[in-house]
Amino acid sequence: MANARRARGFRTERVVADYLRQFWEFASIGRGMGKDIQNVPFDVEVKARSDFAPKQVLAQIKARTSKSGEIGFAVLRLNGQGEDAREYAAVIRFEDLVNLLIKAGYTNIPHNVGELDPIRCNKCGDWMFKGMTCRTCKGLSSNADL
Repeated sequence: MANARRARGFRTERVVADYLRQFWEFASIGRGMGKDIQNVPFDVEVKARSDFAPKQVLAQIKARTSKSGEIGFAVLRLNGQGEDAREYAAVIRFEDLVNLLIKAGYTNIPHNVGELDPIRCNKCGDWMFKGMTCRTCKGLSSNADL
């Protein structure tokens, strides 16, 4: 049984690296080198275990990223999930998430935010407020589209 669990873990690392390769073409597995996924601008810990301990994983990520300065997170393949990395969960330290949201521009919210209703963009499905431009689509549009 231990070999099957280990093989599932290794396969999950490959699935996550394959998914990330769409965005970072040199993403690869980093066995024995600290980071589970190499050649990406962040620290990824991949877990495919039923005995997942979030506090320990967050401490592991913090220990590594405090030295590297990278953002770190864990990708979790939960029991019963197949090999579609888009469906896996991710765990990130809350401080790191807030910093990412600030850098992404989510501090520029209108003062009347209480009056706005969150809706889904009809093009990409991302969340936005009614009456605002979708941040995702805006970043993907050319000047000719605006």
